Amino acid sequence: MGLKISKYIFDNVHGHIGLTDVELKVIDSTIFQRLRRIRQTGCVDFVYPGAIHTRFSHSIGTMFLMGKFLSTAKKGGDSLADDDDEVQRMRLAALLHDIGHYPFSHTIEQVAVNEFGAMNHEALGAGFIKKFLKEKLDNYSTADIAGIIEKKGKSSLKALLSSAFDVDKCDYLLRDSYYTGVSYGEIEVDRLIQTMSIEDGRIIFDRDETELESFLLGRYHMYRAIYHHKTVVGFEQMLKRAFGMLVKEGEVRNPKDIASEDNEIEISGYDDNMLSQKMHEYALNGRNKGLRDLVQALIKRVPAALVYMEPRPAGDAAGNAIEKRIARMEADSKELNKFAEKCGADPMWIFPISLRKLSLIDEKSDLYIRKDKEIKSLKSSDSLIMRMIGSMTLYDTRVYAKQEYAKRARQALMQGRY
Repeated sequence: MGLKISKYIFDNVHGHIGLTDVELKVIDSTIFQRLRRIRQTGCVDFVYPGAIHTRFSHSIGTMFLMGKFLSTAKKGGDSLADDDDEVQRMRLAALLHDIGHYPFSHTIEQVAVNEFGAMNHEALGAGFIKKFLKEKLDNYSTADIAGIIEKKGKSSLKALLSSAFDVDKCDYLLRDSYYTGVSYGEIEVDRLIQTMSIEDGRIIFDRDETELESFLLGRYHMYRAIYHHKTVVGFEQMLKRAFGMLVKEGEVRNPKDIASEDNEIEISGYDDNMLSQKMHEYALNGRNKGLRDLVQALIKRVPAALVYMEPRPAGDAAGNAIEKRIARMEADSKELNKFAEKCGADPMWIFPISLRKLSLIDEKSDLYIRKDKEIKSLKSSDSLIMRMIGSMTLYDTRVYAKQEYAKRARQALMQGRY
């Protein structure tokens, strides 16, 4: 029993990683090689310059951790690694879980989905697998692997790839921590999976509640320090606005069209390099002066200024009068234009963000702890920290603006002068 390893590669985070023949064929495919040119953390390197790692290395690391999970964790009282075909299938799903990402990962995906009606990266990736990888996957069903990624599969193990504690999160916390130099994501994965089992599709931990607390707190601090860093988010808003305008001006291909593209080489060019090149070209010769100024600011690393920020727990999500104004500006361009006029600002340089959600454990991805043969939801744990983490949802409302507009925007927002 056990998979036949054909080759080893070295990874900065996990060390030597063994690959099977079918995994090598997938990795060498044109559509997978594209991930070398998709940055893992979007705009984070504007603040943490070491964070230039890619979805390519993350995907291989996620596959490695899937193998480790399956060889260590239990299903009931039995090893998860007894069925080689199931192990290989889950490793392939982990390897391919991010193959559908847009340039700059989640930053551009938000615009692609919300503004242009494009597929999310799971659905787009499922289409890529079925369209381009059938011959690479040997006897493994593209529909089965795509179903696991889209959370539609029948496999009882799909929680290992999509839950509050899964191989994807474990790898990105370790990898993002390594490349940013921030220690919050240095989690004890080995210890956690030694105490973990899968029962009825649920992830259950038998002991070491303290390590689980550390994992969840580490994830929370990574969001606070890195993913939601005020300057990182400012650059994200600028990049999203620039991408949307470049698509509307016909300078960048509409992301909705990518799903129907049959040319693998054409799709492989829809990456970070493409978008960066388009922004540089527009910075030199673009027709719209406002957009030209925006992409030049991104190229020169001139961030938008944070005008307003208010974290708020879920029970108080409605917010105050200021946050209601921000919500209106985000939802209605007329409201945004009205506010910009009062500030004497160009509306393309005002960036409202209303009620962005941060929840470490939601109802669809709960975790469970077994104590004295009784299985309890993490949200009903005896630990005060666990209860707080399990039940708390934080909403983050912000406004960014061009630095020269920031003072006027802050005054207008506070005084309600619009």
